[in-house]
Amino acid sequence: MKTTPIILIVDDDPDLLDMYQEVIVLEGVKTITALSPKLALECCKNNPGIQVIISDAHMGDVSGMDLLKSLKDYYETIPVFYLLTGAFDINEAEIIKNGARGLILKPFDLNEILERIKKDIKF
Repeated sequence: MKTTPIILIVDDDPDLLDMYQEVIVLEGVKTITALSPKLALECCKNNPGIQVIISDAHMGDVSGMDLLKSLKDYYETIPVFYLLTGAFDINEAEIIKNGARGLILKPFDLNEILERIKKDIKF
């Protein structure tokens, strides 16, 4: 039996979180949202089945890169991790070296991200 993928979306903008969640849920994917990296870590601890994490790069005092580094301490194998950014101050090679799958530049097409996720976790 095929399991429903679980995606954690992390962004400090509640309106964007709602929009991302609405589109992804339409694809038959369970989503969990977090408004901060700290809440995201709690979500990971409480939902061990998370397969994909999509995180904003800039969220106040703690960045998406900080979240990625914290996840490395928590997970033996990090779920598929994508970092969203509109800035060019982040190096894709660096985030991949730290365990991320890739960098997604804003503005982006959510359907393209979904296709990428489908390919990466094969659902």
